[in-house]
Amino acid sequence: MKRLAVAIIHGMSTEDQHFSVELKHRIIEEYVSGGEGRLEDDLMFKEIYWADAIKDELSEFYNAINYKNDLAYENTRKMFIDYLGSGLAYHQGSRLYEKVQNRVADSLREFAGHRRVKEDKTPLVVLAHSFGSIIMQDYIRNQAKDSAGKSSFEAMKNMVGFITFGSPLAIYVRHHEELHSPVPVAGSNLPEDFAERAKWLNFYDKDDIVAYPLKGINDAYNKAVDNDFEINVGNPATSWNPACHNGYWEDKDFIKPVAKFLADVLQPHEIWD
Repeated sequence: MKRLAVAIIHGMSTEDQHFSVELKHRIIEEYVSGGEGRLEDDLMFKEIYWADAIKDELSEFYNAINYKNDLAYENTRKMFIDYLGSGLAYHQGSRLYEKVQNRVADSLREFAGHRRVKEDKTPLVVLAHSFGSIIMQDYIRNQAKDSAGKSSFEAMKNMVGFITFGSPLAIYVRHHEELHSPVPVAGSNLPEDFAERAKWLNFYDKDDIVAYPLKGINDAYNKAVDNDFEINVGNPATSWNPACHNGYWEDKDFIKPVAKFLADVLQPHEIWD
């Protein structure tokens, strides 16, 4: 029976623990309606939620620096601190780095324990928004170095797809040497003929100032990333400006190609037996 696991991680400024509910429903709807014999149960979803790991810390910081309580544009300032502060606070060796990486590990451990997940063979696709793509890059690299005590599923050895959207990875690569080489998106535990289905798809809106295409970073990324999709996301009030950064979650221009990719992965193969 076909069972494809899909893990979804958010980026900055996401405080709702159920941030991907609408995205999940729309992907399922698009997938099921796209061909005969497709079932909702073919897809299993899991959120990787980490916003609470930094929310209180940043809130305390803002209250401390705004001790006079007289700063204008409070919401805009908080957004700026969220993006810049989190990016600066998250680095190897920091408390935040450990908390977030542990959250990813815990989430994948829970996913691996799902009654329909076979830890040694269930393929995994990762959807990573914004800063979540940086977090997952780190997690995948860390597992390649040391995955002792983890199942094949948790150690990303079953990975068959990496979908990044609204990602600032291109900027981080320039300033972090360990990111100069892209992570592999085909898990080492996958059968060779099935691993050929693995793809890295990157989506960005040209009005999204956080997001960038990835294939132009260097030759290695050009080979690793299958496609940079320039799409238009958001509603009439946001689709033409930087506020579109959070528009991917409910936009058909993103959901349709994602559902198609999942359907391609789920084509007949002995791995589903």
